[in-house]
Amino acid sequence: MDFDEFIAVLGPALIDPDEEEMTTVFQEAGFKGAGVDARFFGETHDPHGPHVFSSFIELESEDGATSALGWLETDAMKPCPNSCATRVSSFGVDGIPDARGVHRIATAQDIEVAGTESEQPSDSYWVGFTVGSVVYVMELHGPPGGSVSEEQSQEIASAYYDRLKGN
Repeated sequence: MDFDEFIAVLGPALIDPDEEEMTTVFQEAGFKGAGVDARFFGETHDPHGPHVFSSFIELESEDGATSALGWLETDAMKPCPNSCATRVSSFGVDGIPDARGVHRIATAQDIEVAGTESEQPSDSYWVGFTVGSVVYVMELHGPPGGSVSEEQSQEIASAYYDRLKGN
């Protein structure tokens, strides 16, 4: 994926990005390439069921990767624009050096009280980390009520990390 395609795909996947700032961050970090994958749970696809999204962003240096990861984490911690229904918190990630975790949840009740008509209930766990000059992000996403959990997100992120490190 080239830089323009990366920016076009990344922007809508983020919470509230400033496109000019996003472009600057990844240009200064030395963008080299990126990729994304999505998986669902079960034998048939349910668009409202749990999914795992994973991505990588290859940069020119470890410092560039650390900078980009910090920017992505800051975006993941932002409240949803035009709504106050999503509750956002950070969590520690075990077993992955310098990994960051963000939990975002908006229940039907949250949306009824402080959301918009177009919002759907959702629960997600975002984990980001670096290996060398590459940023890796995993997001476990599903409906609220136990379809996804922090424990599951930690297990998936750890398996991803272990595979990358050859463990």
